[in-house]
Amino acid sequence: MPSKVAGDQAVEALRRELAEAREQQTATAEILKVISSSPNDLQKVMATVAQNAASVCSATDAHIYTVKGDRLHVVATYGLVGVTSTARTEGLPLTRGTVTGRAFLDQRTVHIADLAASLETDFPDSKPYQSELGFRTALATPLLSRGTSIGAIWIRRMTVDPFSDKQIEMLETFADQAVIAIENARLFEEVQARSR
Repeated sequence: MPSKVAGDQAVEALRRELAEAREQQTATAEILKVISSSPNDLQKVMATVAQNAASVCSATDAHIYTVKGDRLHVVATYGLVGVTSTARTEGLPLTRGTVTGRAFLDQRTVHIADLAASLETDFPDSKPYQSELGFRTALATPLLSRGTSIGAIWIRRMTVDPFSDKQIEMLETFADQAVIAIENARLFEEVQARSR
């Protein structure tokens, strides 16, 4: 027969899951509302996606990048840490040596529990950014449109604190929503150009 303590713990776990599900639904609804009400205001949509990604995934901050030439350029950020001045002005190198670059190039989600421990071996191009800002846990997922990477979204934590499977799934959902917004903005521009 289950104890009262075990029952109370099970109820508390269900309450937490319900609260998380509500938070995720609210975030998704907010993003979709901004997409539908501002189809040509991509900056507003990307800012909303970044804010919700950081909040729902309990991250220190979130950054959304799109590819221009051979670099990833930031289009939206949310959080306290921000990006280095080099990343803001020059963008990130499009290499597997950064978490975001690897997610973009490999077209898959990349989750690193402790980036500082992987700098020398796996992510040498991240070293100047990690040294300057001090973040530890990183999670990036590509923005995929018709099987092609067009950007990436990444979130991070300042301490070694891996993201949960649910948080990883949510970041992938936010990436899908960012792609929808990018495609909507592109289509809107095409229609506007034809109308002129």
